[in-house]
Amino acid sequence: MKSKVSKLKLTKKGIIALALLAALLVGAVYLNIQLNSRPEDGGEQNRDALNKESGEAKPVNADVYSGYFSSFRNERNVVRAQEIEYLRMIIDEETSDAETIKGAQDRLMELVSNMEKEFAIESQIRSKGFLDAAVTFRNDAITVVIDGASLSDEEVARILDIVKSETGASASAVRISLSRASA
Repeated sequence: MKSKVSKLKLTKKGIIALALLAALLVGAVYLNIQLNSRPEDGGEQNRDALNKESGEAKPVNADVYSGYFSSFRNERNVVRAQEIEYLRMIIDEETSDAETIKGAQDRLMELVSNMEKEFAIESQIRSKGFLDAAVTFRNDAITVVIDGASLSDEEVARILDIVKSETGASASAVRISLSRASA
């Protein structure tokens, strides 16, 4: 007995719609994580709290920030796995035409390439002394979120150099932001 999915004939428009839906889902997950990982503007939630006894600044809620990157990667992997599964279903579907299959194969190869680049960029950024990073590709834009509260011009240049060398993208296509940026 064939499943309901096998009765669907996906056209090029269907693949494009599916890819756009997946991109929107990734964007929504990213935005949700970004908004939910920011500390509230209350006094107890400041990024650096002054230790009254020693007068030294110490990080507060460091787990929130490290959890952001772990959660982000998990969500990204779930969304990617779903998109890959949809693309494989299109490719394996007997009623799919050659153009639709080619489009699905191309999108699958693009996803795999993006995954490799994201991993390489994140690893290189960590190797340069940053605590963590999350990278996403959307349309022709690359977003890099760095674990930190501030970046010097030199650090931004190092990150930009890594992204450009891995992707060949122009500097205008790269957006760098901070997970702990001050409001």
